[in-house]
Amino acid sequence: MLLVATVAGCGNTFEYITASRPLFVAECEGDADRVAADLVVLDWYGGVTPIYPNDEFEALDLSAFETAGGGTPADDAEWFMEQVRLQVQRIFCESPGPCVCVRHLDDTSEPAGTTVYYTQALSPSGGRRIGEAEYDPCNRQHDNTAVIFGEQIRRLGAAYTFDEWVNVFANVTAHEIGHTLGYGHVTRDESPETGRSIYVELMLDGHTMNELRREARFVVEQTHCPSDSQVTLRRTENPTITCAAADTGQSD
Repeated sequence: MLLVATVAGCGNTFEYITASRPLFVAECEGDADRVAADLVVLDWYGGVTPIYPNDEFEALDLSAFETAGGGTPADDAEWFMEQVRLQVQRIFCESPGPCVCVRHLDDTSEPAGTTVYYTQALSPSGGRRIGEAEYDPCNRQHDNTAVIFGEQIRRLGAAYTFDEWVNVFANVTAHEIGHTLGYGHVTRDESPETGRSIYVELMLDGHTMNELRREARFVVEQTHCPSDSQVTLRRTENPTITCAAADTGQSD
């Protein structure tokens, strides 16, 4: 058995690792051996999710997202999806909190932990929701789910560049993964201590599209953990947390 040190951030500790409990390693440039708190699988093909077990979602339609120079991300879909994955991985590699190992659904043979589903559909719950995720305070579970609603993102967006669309999807994805790791929303009157401008706070509540199309990262660490009894009740009393964009934010 291998004893692994605590991962930064509360509630994220690998203790004794056996052959039946895989040790995930994050793909971090210059730090290839960083221990990851979770394996996160990106599912680009829609389908039925644990959050909405009675709804079968259509796959994300990348051809619906026009780029400023003409064309869409669908012109090179595999490259686009890989750039989103790499950007999500980079965000967590740079985070002071827990790290994750990010894979696509079709390139991993390991047991899936947290799954992020992409769909072109709007949220069945209505509103301006761009994403929804299981909220898991302090990451006590490792089999969470998130859903990202492409049509709502399209309605709030514009003809951004290819790289800006990569950032939009990567930032929304990382935000939802953040909820599955136990991060809640940060209000706009809570300034990060790092001195970075508030618009780059990835867990900000009610992002504008201008905020999402820029590079972003986590700048607030998780410091408070719930009791064991609260964790036990989390899936019945507070199963998900929803996220919306505040406005189109066309001006800089």
